[in-house]
Amino acid sequence: MKKNVTQVVGSLMLGSLLLPSCATIISGTKQSVRVVGQPAGSTFYVNDKEVKAKPVADGAVQVRMSRKKNSELKVKHEGYKDYSEVLYPDKRNPVAYLNWVPVVGSMVYIAKGVETSSDGSSSISPVFGYGWLYGIAGGLIDMGTGANKRLNKDEVTATMMRLPTAVAGSQTVQCNLVNVRLKGGDKMGNFLVRDEPMEILYFGKSLDVDADHLKSNVNGTLKDLGFNVPGGETRSVFSTGSNSRYTLQGEMREVKYDIKATHKYESLARFETHCAVEVTWKLVNQNRQTVYEQKTTGKGVKFEKGGSAAFEDAFENSLYTFLGNKEITTALAKPSGDAATAAASLDKLTPITVRRATLPKLTADNGVGTAARSVVIVETTDGHGSGCVISADGYIVTNAHVVGQEDEVKVLLPDGVQSKGRVVRVNPEMDLALVKIESDGLTAFQLPSGSLADIGADVFAIGTPADKELGQTVTKGIISARRKIEGHSFLQTDVSINGGNSGGALVTRSGQLLGIVNAKLVGKGIEGIGFAIPAEQVSEALQLKFID
Repeated sequence: MKKNVTQVVGSLMLGSLLLPSCATIISGTKQSVRVVGQPAGSTFYVNDKEVKAKPVADGAVQVRMSRKKNSELKVKHEGYKDYSEVLYPDKRNPVAYLNWVPVVGSMVYIAKGVETSSDGSSSISPVFGYGWLYGIAGGLIDMGTGANKRLNKDEVTATMMRLPTAVAGSQTVQCNLVNVRLKGGDKMGNFLVRDEPMEILYFGKSLDVDADHLKSNVNGTLKDLGFNVPGGETRSVFSTGSNSRYTLQGEMREVKYDIKATHKYESLARFETHCAVEVTWKLVNQNRQTVYEQKTTGKGVKFEKGGSAAFEDAFENSLYTFLGNKEITTALAKPSGDAATAAASLDKLTPITVRRATLPKLTADNGVGTAARSVVIVETTDGHGSGCVISADGYIVTNAHVVGQEDEVKVLLPDGVQSKGRVVRVNPEMDLALVKIESDGLTAFQLPSGSLADIGADVFAIGTPADKELGQTVTKGIISARRKIEGHSFLQTDVSINGGNSGGALVTRSGQLLGIVNAKLVGKGIEGIGFAIPAEQVSEALQLKFID
């Protein structure tokens, strides 16, 4: 019986000599990972080195990856956003257990008894030592090659987002506003260890974002995709609106953000940060009409502990989804010929019906004083400007750069009453805006149908320079010239103009409205060069229809 056992164990020992490291020989140092979901013809990289992928069934491929260390799998395809994922060895390769066969065999042999020598003494066979030697040696070799491990995934789903296609020779477009409707302390998600929540993550602490940074990122993405993005956001001091035909606006109200760890001790853990954002995007034309609006969701995963990379990836994916709509492509396509005329007519707004103001009895003695009662203060979150009442029922004209991107403003009337004003129309090219307050019986200007400005004639500017306490300030000057700047007509004047006068009135001595104060040149050695938009152009620029 002992002889039979010896033969069995001896055979096992011989096998261990031939297979000193079972996993290394049988499984190899690399593992095949199945990749699915990618477009046909994709290129695969492992740790930034291109590798061959073996096609298998259903469009999937197999990629060989090292078992020994973390490896980044990256998939690339023209017209798609790159996909990347880090795989790491965190499982035991069952084949490695074969290294214990010699050890178990030697233990069985010892359990069956000991050998008896010719002189009658007993001794332990060298089989026992060889079994442990070969078993440990094989295990060490497998550890050295990494063959004793398996990667955390056998299959990767490479979901690749198709990049939006920029329109060749597209209309100009740029992002001018990203609102983040979250506040510090809002719950976003959890820090999880093996899927067990350990800590709540809050916006402003675990993750914080800057709206201006996001806006800059959006414009950078638009440029990278090939869209026609102007170099700057403003045209000049004469036109402070966007110099793009279309603007992109985003509003983010929800962020889900989780950090996942594989172990409670950081030194032993591997991390994944998952983020999902929900953004409402709008494409807006120069008349503030929404051309297309959509709420999109973006997701991002980064194989690191926290940080903003997963968020920025999710935010970018949300933008890609919006830009991929054919409505965006149609809107941004630059028409020509009759199509251009048709497109221009689409931007033509329905005229707003405005009740014509009754012209007060104006004289050289009281005209300016009466006109001052038609000038208001327009207050925004960024400061204040002035405005001109043009109807008794509350329509007010001011500059587009005064209201900025705001939909509502505060209007302070000359009698001290404060009203909420709604921005109902904007013409950024002409730097004009129309605001409506719910009021009646106001003293209002009557917009002229033709020019009343004579070169050298006395004029008065009425507005709120520098501080709101200086409302309805009157300064005197003359009409210096008529100017054509960037295709638009302006009245040049040497009347004193300061910050806060924008949107105010330029009037004759009798109180007749001549223009809407627009800008002033400033700089060393420059004095007395101001500009106003001729009042007779306001109706056409804002498409107003007056009725008696």
